[in-house]
Amino acid sequence: MQDPGRLGAEGEYSIVGPVGEACQISFAFSENPNPAFVNKHLTFAVDPDNASEETVLGALEGCLTGGDGVSQCAGPLFDQVAGMASVRGALEASGGPLPCGQPVEATGDPLYPMPKDGKWGYVDRDGAWQISPQWDRVKDFHEGRAAVGGQHSWGIIDREGNSIVPQEFEGASVQTIGEERWATSPFAPYSEGCTVADIFTDSSQPTFFIDRDGKTYWRDEGPEALRSRDIRAFGSFSEGLAWFREDTSPDDLHGWIDPEGTVVIGAEFTDAGDFSDGLAPASLDDGLAGFISPDGELQLPRKWTLDHAEPFSEGLAYVAPAPFEGAFMTASDFAFQRVLFAGMDGAKPRVAPIDSAGAFHDGLAPVLTEAADGSRAFVYVNTEGEVVFVPDDIDGIKVCDPRTRPEFHNGLVRLVVADDGETCEGQYYTSGLPHYDDAHYVYLDTDGQIALRQEG
Repeated sequence: MQDPGRLGAEGEYSIVGPVGEACQISFAFSENPNPAFVNKHLTFAVDPDNASEETVLGALEGCLTGGDGVSQCAGPLFDQVAGMASVRGALEASGGPLPCGQPVEATGDPLYPMPKDGKWGYVDRDGAWQISPQWDRVKDFHEGRAAVGGQHSWGIIDREGNSIVPQEFEGASVQTIGEERWATSPFAPYSEGCTVADIFTDSSQPTFFIDRDGKTYWRDEGPEALRSRDIRAFGSFSEGLAWFREDTSPDDLHGWIDPEGTVVIGAEFTDAGDFSDGLAPASLDDGLAGFISPDGELQLPRKWTLDHAEPFSEGLAYVAPAPFEGAFMTASDFAFQRVLFAGMDGAKPRVAPIDSAGAFHDGLAPVLTEAADGSRAFVYVNTEGEVVFVPDDIDGIKVCDPRTRPEFHNGLVRLVVADDGETCEGQYYTSGLPHYDDAHYVYLDTDGQIALRQEG
């Protein structure tokens, strides 16, 4: 059976036999993102006169979310997931209105993730430690909040390092690092007052919101306006709206809501993104993308002709006019479809295609393009499409993670670079680990100068 309990996994059932007037069934995962769950059994009971697929799945879901009740859940798998479900009490639910939809200005100077002696902490622009190293993985601060975690659990801290959400939760997916599986963060970056959480084994609501104080909203029950809809996911709030993904069998479709849960734009789109500058990317089908206004009407381009589109940032949006083509658009037209390398020593400037790109921040965007010898080049360009600097051209720098297209944040960009300045031979530079055998972290400023470097 696929996807038992909405966990993105596979498992097998077997009938154990009668238990009183009920029928006892055994279940075990044959595949699961969390390897600790595989090949561990749980048993539960169902009424044999009402043993439909729906009731069996319902009983299993009750066991996987930690409830025993009439299902008579038991077994080592149940003991494990029930223990995990007990951490639900660590998150306080709020019955008030959703406090999202308005930007939050974080106070204080920017803080930057920095590893030391195998743990992550945070430093200021001068490299002075503001939060001591203590986590295996961390994320950037947004609106004064950051996700921090270990191999299997994540939480949220404030700028002083105080816990806002305890480090007890794992995301619904994993990544393999070496021979180990590491849980991804269940928390999106804070945006307009809230984060979106997608916590593994929490199937009462696929995703829900957490405010800056760590209180949950819509975790067990959404607003009345959405209760008739089978919501599978929410996006972050941007310009007062958040996209949602709804199961509208046979397909999932996207729409947008306001903080009250009112559907502002109906679920009519196969893909969706954040609003910025009054526009949001949306798709009617594969290869039919464009930008819509808050009334749901197509604004850019005039027809659904883009293969793909990303949200606007600093007045520009990365799009794919066709498969394997990249470009940046303004709110009215294409800005540039090629990047410009300045001519050196009197040579003519050279243009090169955009293979892929990230968003503009601090006036620069990361772009994967083509070098003069035909190899792949990783560069940062300005809003005119001009190459400002090539990290690999900086003395002693060899970037090990260009495929992630690291973006600027608070005036700096964090890169993984080779220790010897020449060779990256490892495989896990995109994993966010605090230590690599042959690489370390540096921060570059918008002039391409080294501003901070990992030590220890």
